[in-house]
Amino acid sequence: MIIIEENNINKVWKNALEKLYKNGYIPQDSRFFKMDTLIIEMNEPELCEPDSQFPMDKANIDIINNFIITGENEEKVCHEWTKLYFHRLFDNPNSQIEYMIERIKKDRVGIACNWIKDDQKAEIKPCMLSITASNENGKVNFQLHSRACNIYDKLLMNLQEFITVQKYIASRCRLKTGKFTMFIDYAQISVKDKKKVEDIISK
Repeated sequence: MIIIEENNINKVWKNALEKLYKNGYIPQDSRFFKMDTLIIEMNEPELCEPDSQFPMDKANIDIINNFIITGENEEKVCHEWTKLYFHRLFDNPNSQIEYMIERIKKDRVGIACNWIKDDQKAEIKPCMLSITASNENGKVNFQLHSRACNIYDKLLMNLQEFITVQKYIASRCRLKTGKFTMFIDYAQISVKDKKKVEDIISK
């Protein structure tokens, strides 16, 4: 298990790449170079311009960050999983985000789940499985559980979009943004990305 405690999301991404490269195990699945369980803790999560070495550009991340809380410009979103997350979380009736907000306003724990039974046979299966959030001393603490994440080309984007969701919930509840914790069951470096990761962590 790898644990990263850091507030800067670009440093989280690079630390995850380096620690997984050096300390992860070699999995049976030959598509992957390294794999391990990863926990990320950010006491004061803040969005910032993505690292220039991240393979998705700022323009696409900005579109994703706006879409994940508004549903705007879906046709411009380059990540199909983000579209799935938005609709699973925000669509009415029975919006999961609205349920979470109402729970948090009552000082209860809000829970949302992205996985449904039909996903067993779906082509696009959600990697971000669930969100748990609560009001802790005037701040929204936010826990994100992921079944898997390709660290090289997905982690920084996932942090961007779900910290955006955390800040949205906090704003709706008139609370501050608290701790962001992400649990990844299988953090992965693909074999095809091995050389790219080596170039990043060597600098």
